Amino acid sequence: MEPAFTLPLPKYSTIISERLFEIRKDPEGPFPIWNGLLDKLSCGKVGWDQFFTYLPEGLKSLPSHMAASSASDHNGQTLLHIAVAQDRADLVKLLASDRKLCEKRNAFGMTPLDLAQFLYRLPLIQSLGGKAPAPFCSQPSVAIEREQDREKLRELTYLPYPIFPDSQTLDEILNRSSKAKLDDVIPPEKIWMGIYFDKEIQRGLIPKIAIRWIDDEVGFGIFAAQKIPSCAFVGEYTGLIQKSSKQYLQGKTYCVRYTTWQMGRRKFTVDAENQGNFTRFINHSSTPNIGLQSVYWRGMPRMIFITLKEIPLGAQLTFDYGQFFWKECSQTPKQLS
Repeated sequence: MEPAFTLPLPKYSTIISERLFEIRKDPEGPFPIWNGLLDKLSCGKVGWDQFFTYLPEGLKSLPSHMAASSASDHNGQTLLHIAVAQDRADLVKLLASDRKLCEKRNAFGMTPLDLAQFLYRLPLIQSLGGKAPAPFCSQPSVAIEREQDREKLRELTYLPYPIFPDSQTLDEILNRSSKAKLDDVIPPEKIWMGIYFDKEIQRGLIPKIAIRWIDDEVGFGIFAAQKIPSCAFVGEYTGLIQKSSKQYLQGKTYCVRYTTWQMGRRKFTVDAENQGNFTRFINHSSTPNIGLQSVYWRGMPRMIFITLKEIPLGAQLTFDYGQFFWKECSQTPKQLS
């Protein structure tokens, strides 16, 4: 059970509009034929070669065709969104010259760049004007105290946000979360925390912390490099969102359950075994000073750490892994000195 605490008043006066995440109200829109065509293109009923036959000069007329920048499928996906989802680097580069098209959001509030980032498609991210994630040892506000520790960490891939193996998995998560929201099964505090910590999640705004080697039994730990107030955002647990199973989890120690707030459905996990950020090194304690919370953020679940009390400078950050974790990995809790 997640620790409870009292939420403070909102920090920001601008609340994200729910309209941003609504599916297009007018199913026809200004381009009914093209909207239907994009529906078929996005679900694979029409291939790209067939799609180009609908253009006056085929691929050549794509950048200037009005429907290319105005039409969308039933999920609000533009042609550029679909090109990103289907990993068409050539088309993304071609369409990315239209800045208005790059700024358009789908029904879940995602720009084509957002989509490319969650699918971790680095060439597409660069074509859309984004930046590739920095090396693991260059995380903002994260200090690594010893050079020999840097050598141990260089093989890890830094992820500032969770990533998905394919567009189908991402779509399933988004649709499940949308249904859970409509069915009113997401606890109100989860929605509230997603709004309250919006900027921290979006920009990765974290307090100053340090990765420090403890010993051969425990490994690395995370320590506060500044005093951190109570109910503060510490970071997000990032990694690859994968379908969870006993076989998949066997031998893995850096996986966290990823919720979609729907009981009895297929389960997912955040796998940070080989990629993630500093949060993968937060150690267990039966008397933790931070808690892991699943929050509803812009249409999807995000797993974030929040302080349960004020943390003094130099203190180690810990959270309670829970009995399920130790049972799944057939281990006993490691005691911190």
